Amino acid sequence: MGVLGPSSVRSGRREPVVVESFHRGLDVFRPLAALYAAWLAWQRHETMVRPWVAAVVIAVMLVWSLALLAYRRRSVRLVVVEVSIAVVGIFATMLAETPEAIAAGQFTIPTIWAAGSVAGGAVVAGARGGLIAAGVIAVADLIEVGTPTQATVHNIVLLFLLGGLVGLAVDLARTGLEREEQVLLERERLHERERIARVVHDGVLQSLAYIHRRGDEIGGPAAELSVIAAEQERSLRRFVSGTGAPDVADVDLRGGDVELDLRRLLTAHERPDVSVSVPADPVALDPLVAREVDAAVAAALDNVDRHAGPGARAWVLLEGGSGGLEVTIRDDGVGAEPADLLGAADRGRLGVSSSIRGRIEDLGGSVTWTTRPGGGCVVRMTVPRAASPDTAGRTPPRATAPQSTPERR
Repeated sequence: MGVLGPSSVRSGRREPVVVESFHRGLDVFRPLAALYAAWLAWQRHETMVRPWVAAVVIAVMLVWSLALLAYRRRSVRLVVVEVSIAVVGIFATMLAETPEAIAAGQFTIPTIWAAGSVAGGAVVAGARGGLIAAGVIAVADLIEVGTPTQATVHNIVLLFLLGGLVGLAVDLARTGLEREEQVLLERERLHERERIARVVHDGVLQSLAYIHRRGDEIGGPAAELSVIAAEQERSLRRFVSGTGAPDVADVDLRGGDVELDLRRLLTAHERPDVSVSVPADPVALDPLVAREVDAAVAAALDNVDRHAGPGARAWVLLEGGSGGLEVTIRDDGVGAEPADLLGAADRGRLGVSSSIRGRIEDLGGSVTWTTRPGGGCVVRMTVPRAASPDTAGRTPPRATAPQSTPERR
């Protein structure tokens, strides 16, 4: 993975900011660590057996550190070379120092420069790379010292913490960047869908709606053309709204459990005089719950067709949260008197009390109606997401007048 690799066409970044910051920090750390190792070696060069070995190792470390300032690409291969230099430097300590100095816990030639190779492996290859690099350096330290001292064990623990924590931070940063890329991609898709929807709405959908309306007015053979145009209009509206085809039944939405997306069912009711608005994300429900809610909405729309008056339009709005969902059906029809609604069941008209209220209450939800003469009607259905209807044991609806909020028709 290279720091100067190709940039993302969406975020404009090659790597997360934290990863690039780690690389810049290591570019400063390596030369300083090499100079620190040179200073320590100079402090004890008179007691060394072969001081020229330390000079060669430190020179290689310094050249490598300065070369990485010019060569900005970072890859696993470079990390392997850098760790190898650190390991050779650790083993070279056995040639430069006396056995007594090594047994006493004398610093290795690379000293803290070796920790930079561990951090470099973590930045390039994540937590796994950091831990592997720390393990290689730890084995070299144990071989070099022979009998581990408390300081040796302490340094090894610090190496593993450094490699693991820096690698974890890098992994989380890269995961966050990937998710940002996905969000930006989805935003682009939504913008493109909105653009297509505007074009289709201004042209094709209006033409299909006109054919449907004129076919109904003309009648005869044109009625068949009207039906076809209406079906195509509904399918096209579902496509541009992003809800897909409503006839796709069971879908895997939550960890393998077969559930229904309520959006697919409700958008099937869309037609020239019925508009359906649904959330962008799937509304996954138990199939029984989804079908009961859909049936209640269908009954409410049928009520609009029968009693709202000619030319009335209806709007269906689906809203969902973590605790439950709400479906609102509103029309601009003739409205009704509350007394007419209260007496509908007594007159044998059970659409409100049975088809709508009965279904929703069996799901553990509630239904309210708001209406007045000439002001249309609003039906609000609230259903908890955890509802699980027992359709086999449902009590038949009673032909009694509703006792709560006044209903329509």
